[in-house]
Amino acid sequence: MLPIELLRVNISSKMNHVKPVFCNHEKELSLTSKIIKMYEEMAEKKMSKTIVDENISKIEDKHTDYKFIRGICHLLEQRCVYSSYVLPNATITGNDNDSTINAIYLRRDIFEESSRSGYPVTEIERRNILQKTALKNNLNIEELELAMWNDLDKNKYLKNFESLTSLQLVAWYNISILQTLLLNCVKLEFSVYGGYNWKKILRKIKQLGLMYFLLGETNPKSTTDNQTNNQSILFGNDNDKKIMCIVDGPLSILRLTDRYGLAIAKLISLIIFTESWSINATILRKSMSGTKKTYNFRLSNGDENLPIFDASQIKLNSLSRSATNSNIGLILDNAYDNFDSNVEKKFMDKFHTFSTNWKLSREPDPLILSDGKAFIPDFLFEKCGVKVYFEIVGFWTQDYLKRKLEKIKDLSTNIVTASDIDLLIAANMDNYISENGEKIGIDSIFSKFIAQKQLIFYKKDEIPFGPIIKYLKEIDIRIIDDITAKFQDTITGEIERILEDNQHKVIFLKQIADKYDIPVGSVLKTVRDLQRNNEHSKKGITNGLSNFIVVDNYMVSIDKINKLLPELDKINKLQEAFSFLIKNGIPEECITLLIPKIGFEIIWNGIDSDNALIQRQVKKEP
Repeated sequence: MLPIELLRVNISSKMNHVKPVFCNHEKELSLTSKIIKMYEEMAEKKMSKTIVDENISKIEDKHTDYKFIRGICHLLEQRCVYSSYVLPNATITGNDNDSTINAIYLRRDIFEESSRSGYPVTEIERRNILQKTALKNNLNIEELELAMWNDLDKNKYLKNFESLTSLQLVAWYNISILQTLLLNCVKLEFSVYGGYNWKKILRKIKQLGLMYFLLGETNPKSTTDNQTNNQSILFGNDNDKKIMCIVDGPLSILRLTDRYGLAIAKLISLIIFTESWSINATILRKSMSGTKKTYNFRLSNGDENLPIFDASQIKLNSLSRSATNSNIGLILDNAYDNFDSNVEKKFMDKFHTFSTNWKLSREPDPLILSDGKAFIPDFLFEKCGVKVYFEIVGFWTQDYLKRKLEKIKDLSTNIVTASDIDLLIAANMDNYISENGEKIGIDSIFSKFIAQKQLIFYKKDEIPFGPIIKYLKEIDIRIIDDITAKFQDTITGEIERILEDNQHKVIFLKQIADKYDIPVGSVLKTVRDLQRNNEHSKKGITNGLSNFIVVDNYMVSIDKINKLLPELDKINKLQEAFSFLIKNGIPEECITLLIPKIGFEIIWNGIDSDNALIQRQVKKEP
């Protein structure tokens, strides 16, 4: 972070906006490279702090924007180690090899000698006092005069400089100037994407002692995603709502302004290194006349002229005390794959072995509790805009369980959130809560506010998948039915156009589904309804569909099959049949299901398909 006096901003009084002047220009990039090189050379030559400051002043004199030069040098100084000159021949008693103690001891020794000899009024008297002190400490006068003041910063020399690239320095500067601006914020609002990011940031907020609450806000960005729009209408899911976290700024607090502002500054680097983020802040600034006025500040990862923030390669693990204590949080935490428990890892690994077509993700965006705090479930099942949250209540302490139960109860019973949130709970049967000296099983507690079909119990580390798959399949049926009803005319019209074309011998139903961004199951259901000649069917479509066999997600022309049958009758090996059908345009995915539908049966001789045969089905006598 930078001192507030080095903050560069652009203010639009008309728009009431304020924005830091970030470092992005090529001219400034070349300047930072020049300054870094200067520090490297000064460290190599072991120059004194006085000369370092003089060189910085020379650069300032050549450029109009002194705030930028001083800001860059302020950051680089955190990567410098200054040391006092060491006098190897000194025999100062009790120095403990500490140059600071040397200087203090020498000055005391000189003043004591001056007290004994009298205050020196001439240069000769002064040199006599210095000579006596120098001889006592095995030094000459020149060494004594150097050593007696070597603890002052201006007399120290640049012992080491931890260099970095120009791009890293610019990124660090941009982060620092953003942090400095927010020292004077009245209110900070931000949004990030992903439960893992939210969990990390909210945990940091608690550690820093910041006050916050969450709020659901309608996302103003428009979308052309038909599926998202359609599912929102069908199921009432608010897919365009994003989570905003509102943090009280330091200037809204009566006391501890500086410490609170520093806490917010430490939070910023976590926010801007997430995949998707936005920041809105109200900044209080004092004008030249002394009056105070608030301005708006906005920044997001989607901005066209986004400053360089990519400081993932910056390492501030410097040996210098200033760099270590700076604690600006630029080293990122990439431990996204770390699970909170082995139960979660086993569950996710095993779920991926099932073919459910549901997307499973860890730690989704927070669910907002009635008090504005966050509840981040362990998992999210997602399909066609429908979201089902899944929380695993493992074996933990009593306090943890009570807090977890309160949050789940809040979500399940709150009239605002309960109707919009679909939450499955898997609870360890070994858990219990102590109330009035009695042990109450967690199953009886959950059953009071969680529906039975949404409540799953397990023992040890094995979560049963049957109830979960069953619950998701019930939703699958609802999704298919609702989307089919809405898109029936559209799907029917598409199929009618394909049949009129009369060129398609194999129709891939998923292509129709992808065109309108709907599940293929809805297309398949519409086709079967049309084949049954229901009230929505046209006679022409029904007749056209009667010339096709529906196999998996494909429709195969019976005329095409009839042309292939004479040759297929000559084949008795399954693999040869596969090759023949694929060569003639039959998709490989549906061949195994198609063969029994066209009058053949597969004879398996073991599990190796190379040994499998096909033959005509034997008609059973009535």
